[in-house]
Amino acid sequence: MCLRGCYDKKAGGGSLLPGQGSLPRLWGRKKSSVSEPVAITSEALTTPETPASEPLRNADEMAASLNQKVDALVKASPESAKKLEETIAALEKTYLSGNAAGAPEDPIARLGRGFQTFKTNHYNKDTALFDKLKTGQWPKYMVIACSDSRVDPATILGFQPGDAFMVRNVANMVPAWEPKGGYPSVSSALEYAVKHLKVEHIIVIGHRLCGGIKALVTTEEGQGSHDFIESWLEIGKPARAVTKALAGSDDVDEQCKFCEKESVNVSLTNLLSYPWVKEKVIGKKVSLHGGFYDFVEGSFQVWDFDVTISHSKKY
Repeated sequence: MCLRGCYDKKAGGGSLLPGQGSLPRLWGRKKSSVSEPVAITSEALTTPETPASEPLRNADEMAASLNQKVDALVKASPESAKKLEETIAALEKTYLSGNAAGAPEDPIARLGRGFQTFKTNHYNKDTALFDKLKTGQWPKYMVIACSDSRVDPATILGFQPGDAFMVRNVANMVPAWEPKGGYPSVSSALEYAVKHLKVEHIIVIGHRLCGGIKALVTTEEGQGSHDFIESWLEIGKPARAVTKALAGSDDVDEQCKFCEKESVNVSLTNLLSYPWVKEKVIGKKVSLHGGFYDFVEGSFQVWDFDVTISHSKKY
């Protein structure tokens, strides 16, 4: 068996994701005015009687009513629809980050607000998708990515619910096959994705400025100070060895950049140590891919991890 990863140290990035435009900002200037002073009397301080109002509706009813009004406006005027989308985007940004006065949002309340935004913009609108997902899942992709908060695969690759079965861990590592031991969290997810969900593509995604890879490159043997991290990063030691051999004379940042991609190839190689993954790959039922997200430059690179079988000849 010959393994050939398509990564080349000097190669540039592959297809780039388009840059995200900035959200529109809303601002206004309130005209100042000077009015004549008014004498304050006891009558002026009297609170007017509040008229009776309808009972407050629950959030779903209010959202449904608002959606009906928005749909009517969209149908009536495409120009109004565009302006409305810009306004909603700006308000949503303020809504999720804090109130208009700049006070920080309660972190737990923000989760609820975020869900309501998702429910309004996605769950309530794409009923066909979510009705289908109630009956099961059929993802085409299994994605193994880093836990880093800056590199959410669903966000950067535009996945919708049901598109990808995901595993995330420190430095996007895949351990080699080790029956009845090892790291069952990754192995069990891999087994479920391949045997039961029958995914067609497995992609391991590394990323720029990975803290786990920096620790792998810079921490000497026996010098680690963590309870679990150094043990986990043992999986990536082959990538460290290749990095030191081929890029050891470079500065630390360049070594890390090299190792961030090389560690992806190590994980792809480890995938083939699982008998049922190897069988699917040889049978062309599953394909393996490496990915690399550079959020410094705003690029995403992907490469195939080719597997070819050479039939031996006996002389």
